[in-house]
Amino acid sequence: MADEAQRLPAGLRPAVLERLPAADLAQACLIGEGIATRAYQINDPSGPWVARVARDFPHPWRRRGGRSWEVPLLHALAARGLPVPRDPFAIAGAGGLPVAIVERRVAGRPPASPPHGEQHNRLARQLAEFLTGLHHLPVRDARSHAMTSAPVAADARQHLATVWDLLTEPARGWLDEEISSLEGQEVPQAVVHRDVRAEHLYLDARGDLVGVIDFGDATLDDPALDFAKIAGDFGQSFLDLLLSHYRGPAGPGVRARARRYRRLELLWEAADDAWGEGPTVIRRLESLAAAAAPTGDAGDAV
Repeated sequence: MADEAQRLPAGLRPAVLERLPAADLAQACLIGEGIATRAYQINDPSGPWVARVARDFPHPWRRRGGRSWEVPLLHALAARGLPVPRDPFAIAGAGGLPVAIVERRVAGRPPASPPHGEQHNRLARQLAEFLTGLHHLPVRDARSHAMTSAPVAADARQHLATVWDLLTEPARGWLDEEISSLEGQEVPQAVVHRDVRAEHLYLDARGDLVGVIDFGDATLDDPALDFAKIAGDFGQSFLDLLLSHYRGPAGPGVRARARRYRRLELLWEAADDAWGEGPTVIRRLESLAAAAAPTGDAGDAV
């Protein structure tokens, strides 16, 4: 039997059994964890399930108003034929906000390395189709499920204030300009995943995309956010091919905006320091600021 610290919290078990009465909760154990969530596998005669539980359980997720929108969003995306976790249901805490979201476990696994050849081309096309479908989901429908907008510029201002004393004056000035550029531009708005990267893409044995997971950061914002991490995981040629297939509302300038979002993602990593790499990230930001100094643009440095 798994160690108690690795097991599904006892306070969740009655609610899970209401929906999955034959589930083997004695063997339900931790399979992964992130900054705000722990994930547990639950074995059931109908197949494996995953319970994503607020890290502060029994307290709910509270960032961006909680995750009451997530289950309706997954149902809406599944109805459009998009590869997302199926049959999700939420378990609410005392205040009504979800403390856990339970869904069927997606088959397959994340790619161990960037794909090549035909698999490279196929995955770029399939991911473009997914993002096109996601970004075309009506914003009004998402708002009706309590999804809100979380502007990157506002978050970035807070993160810059957090790490201000750790930065040199040139880096402060460069980051202020990066954020000001975001504040001064009008961008399309769509439902965005906001954390599209290799570990959240599940492929089958043929290399086909069968699932996109972890919608905890989803919000209403610029579609370019969903391209920010792709080049880092799969290479620039993959991103270029993906964008050639994409038919969503990202609009002109998507590559430049995606690069800027990736640079500002480093600011979030430095401010949060969830993985203990804050000093390393600060050095990367300083390097980007130095590279941008002659022209005022860090270009493709990320």
